[in-house]
Amino acid sequence: MATSSERLAALEQRLSDHEARCEERLSEIRSTAASTLSAVEALKGRAWGVAAALLAWALAQLWSAGLTRVERLETARERPVVEAIHDAAH
Repeated sequence: MATSSERLAALEQRLSDHEARCEERLSEIRSTAASTLSAVEALKGRAWGVAAALLAWALAQLWSAGLTRVERLETARERPVVEAIHDAAH
């Protein structure tokens, strides 16, 4: 039968082993968390890039539509003038 000092020594050894395993696990958790945070930060940067690109595309579409509308208005305004000149010549 084990003496109380032997049982205490065995218990201390088990506790020490348990703490060592917990430290290893905590180290792995911290490493994984740091890696995940780094990946999230990279995705955040890419998301801002995509958002900026979409905004630029939308603004380009609006600008293009505005130019098309102005061209149509100018063409509509010029056509009667050209037709009036043509009619006056005949």
